[in-house]
Amino acid sequence: MIHSWLNNFRLHLANNDSLIHFSILGVLAGLSTALVSLAFRFLIEWPPALWLPNNDSEGYESLPVWAHFALPLGGAIVMGLILRKLSKENLRTGVPHVITHLHAHDGHMPMKNAVVQFFGGAFAIITGQSAGREGPAIHLGAAASSLLGQKLQLPNNSIRVLVGCGTAAAIAASFNTPIAGVIIAMEVVMMEYSIAGFTPVILSALTATTVTRAVYGSQATFIVPTAQMASLWELPYIALLGLLVGGCAAMFIIVMKMGISLSERPILHRMALAGLVTGCCALIAPQIMGTGYDSVNDMLSGEVALIAMAAMIATKLIASAFSCGLGMPIGIIGPCLFIGACIGGVMAAMGSSIFPELATGGSFYVMIGMGAMMGAVLNAPLAALMTILELTQNPNIIFPAMLAISIASITNSEIFKQRSAHQTVIQHLKLFLPTDPISLALQRSSVATLMQRNIHMTKNSISNDDAKLLLTKPHQAYVITNDEGPDMRLIYRADLGEKLELALKKNQTDPIPLLDTCTISHSIVKIHIQATLREALYTMNKHGTEAVFVTGYISGSFPDYGIVTRSDIERYNTTPQK
Repeated sequence: MIHSWLNNFRLHLANNDSLIHFSILGVLAGLSTALVSLAFRFLIEWPPALWLPNNDSEGYESLPVWAHFALPLGGAIVMGLILRKLSKENLRTGVPHVITHLHAHDGHMPMKNAVVQFFGGAFAIITGQSAGREGPAIHLGAAASSLLGQKLQLPNNSIRVLVGCGTAAAIAASFNTPIAGVIIAMEVVMMEYSIAGFTPVILSALTATTVTRAVYGSQATFIVPTAQMASLWELPYIALLGLLVGGCAAMFIIVMKMGISLSERPILHRMALAGLVTGCCALIAPQIMGTGYDSVNDMLSGEVALIAMAAMIATKLIASAFSCGLGMPIGIIGPCLFIGACIGGVMAAMGSSIFPELATGGSFYVMIGMGAMMGAVLNAPLAALMTILELTQNPNIIFPAMLAISIASITNSEIFKQRSAHQTVIQHLKLFLPTDPISLALQRSSVATLMQRNIHMTKNSISNDDAKLLLTKPHQAYVITNDEGPDMRLIYRADLGEKLELALKKNQTDPIPLLDTCTISHSIVKIHIQATLREALYTMNKHGTEAVFVTGYISGSFPDYGIVTRSDIERYNTTPQK
């Protein structure tokens, strides 16, 4: 009963227009991601609260001066000693890892990397590394959803959707911002906007937000006072803010490249170097230790001095970017928001002293700076805009934020010629990701959508009785297993029918060799029923065939098999898709 229902569920998921079934997946992904995100958040908040002053999980600046240096350095060395026992492949974490496995491995994410991300990311934050929790949360949410799909042996096209759902749910659970989660999943990770993909991703973000609010309440991550632009005369100043943020975003990526250039060094050396740099920066500005969200809230309330914010810009940028480049399992979204907040705070303080009659509240510039930095470093302007809108709950910020985010993104990509941080990492790995429109369209559907099931498997040599039986059945094609080897051939009924009848009329008693009887046959290779249409096309190109044989046992049930031809995929690709 369960196997039958599950097989039917898989069959519906093979096509990307089965909205109800994909919606169910979205809810399941949101629930699993919320549970993992809550466990991760508990792990990074509970232990520090036990030993940091005043039981403040972010109170690293209250530690003695020597601890500002020793804690991140010692923690990084311990992490390096542990991680050196793992293979290089298992050390890859974060959003670039999610993007790579989504587009190059059809969303199949390994468990070991997720374990490294969970404990490694938590240990990094606990030991005061200049880190963000959102990157690890995205990895964990995507991995939890992907592993769920793999466990249920769902079609690969649906596992790809699950990864997008996990991404959206992770951001929604981290910031209490469901819309921003959806846009980040589409713009940064999936790199496409599709009607069929929106609904499950939205439901996933909604589910994760509901679970998180049930535990932590509806309070947003940042406490943002209500503010709006005082005058249109501020627009040039906001444009200048965007220009400065774009320059800092470019510097962030350049520093990260410096860390990436050392990626061939032993992991222990890299972690120790990351801890050393962070420790030195923390001696100057201890506020950069951990996520630093308490300092962001201080800036929003105007409690941080101008010189302190300037120091935090330089130290946070160097420590976070260099550590990420060296392979520390931390995220960059949090540090980008922190740096952007500092830049916005500096600009607000300077503006209020130069033009006090035109100055808007400091929190206004702090939030715009956060959005501009996030949009420029991630090359995700819409995601940044939605994040700021949801965090502030203030539609008045949209107009000036659009200007700052656009200018910052243009400055980073066009003036300084820098890619997004995640694409920079992927470029270093020298990976080709099939993200062109045709490849993305073919990845939305499984081979089960197009495969022709009216086929018959048979050996090459068959008896006269079997040949007669073959002719009585209305099969469209025959998959021939070569008696002398593992090779398979495809023969269409139209090519075999008359010739097989002639062979039978000769009244032969010896077995009939089908491949000799019909000289027109086609090479065919196997592919699993979970595969997408892009995988099928890639397999055909790799082996020089015109068709693939789809097969695979699903959960111990009956085997489902068929063939998919190149012409089937070409016709699908020219048909308008949702």
